Amino acid sequence: MEHFDQRLEPAGRRELEEMKHQLFRENVRLQAEQARLNADADALRRERREMAEERRQLQREKRQLSIEMNELREAVEYERKRLKDDERLLDKKQKIIQRSYALLEEDRSRLRRDLEDVAEERARLRRATASVRKEVYAAGLFFRGVDNAVALKKRYKQLMQIYHPDNSCGDQEILIKINEEYEELKLQFVTAQRQTGN
Repeated sequence: MEHFDQRLEPAGRRELEEMKHQLFRENVRLQAEQARLNADADALRRERREMAEERRQLQREKRQLSIEMNELREAVEYERKRLKDDERLLDKKQKIIQRSYALLEEDRSRLRRDLEDVAEERARLRRATASVRKEVYAAGLFFRGVDNAVALKKRYKQLMQIYHPDNSCGDQEILIKINEEYEELKLQFVTAQRQTGN
């Protein structure tokens, strides 16, 4: 090689040195470019891995979101069904209440008619028994068969329980007649007792 170098001219040597220098710079530039390309490739690989991981994460989130949406859809469907059932039940209850009101109104009407009938019957019975009462008062039937003061008092208490105005079959007129008859008989028994006792 020394021999070759000697044969070269000094101008050719300079060109050769420049070419070596240029080749060295080009080699350094290529190595730098290679390093930069390798770094870019590493960065791309990292980005691809990150993108793949993000894609997997997105797919997991998508599956989770799909599951949640299905659960929400089922919950909404269940609530709709429950609301429809509640509406049906409410309609049935409302119909039952309406029927109950109708029956209640019928019962009220029937009760009014029955009360009117009872009032008419009571009035008719009062008219019919008015003459009977007069006969009873005249005949003195309240204390018939009473022959002593103890029996008189017992019968008087029984008649008070029956004909007292606070009682359902009580009557003020009959009560007055009972009291009058009682007082008369009591006086008779007291007088008779005095006469027998003397």
